[in-house]
Formats: sequence, structure tokens, C-alpha cells
Amino acid sequence: MAFPLLALQQMKLGKGLKSPNFNAIQVISSAIEEMNSPTDEQTALIRITLEGRKMSYPDRYQQENLLNLHKAKMSIEQAIDFLSQ
Repeated sequence: MAFPLLALQQMKLGKGLKSPNFNAIQVISSAIEEMNSPTDEQTALIRITLEGRKMSYPDRYQQENLLNLHKAKMSIEQAIDFLSQ
């Protein structure tokens, strides 16, 4: 099995998939800070949305947008956690 060793050697040489540098991680962290944190009311709306409760149109679009922003922020935070390990 030569390919596993070759794959690890390529990582050591900086070929192919590699971790972003510190500056890139700082930029990603800045995006999280810019997104801020949800208010208590927004948190409550996110919770009921996750339970499947939907508002009527046209407010539903904003409700879904809020949930998508929340999911995006959580995913970015998770990515930074992975990269920091």
C-alpha cells in the first residue's frame, strides 16, 4: 500500500489539500464576528422554525433567511473548530 504513504508525504510537502494559513482563519473569524449573535426573539424564532412551525408569506421568506444565516454561522464556526484541531 504505497498510496497512503504517498498521500501523507504530499501533505507534508504542501501539495494538494492543505490547511489555510493563520491569516485566512482570521478572515473567516472576522466573518463570524460580523454576523453577530441572534437576539432572544431571533433565537426563539429559530427554535420554532427548527420545530417545523412556519410563518405565513411573505414573512416566511425572512424566517427561512434567518434560519439559513444561523446554519451558515454554525457551519463556519464548526469549520474553524476543525481547522484548529
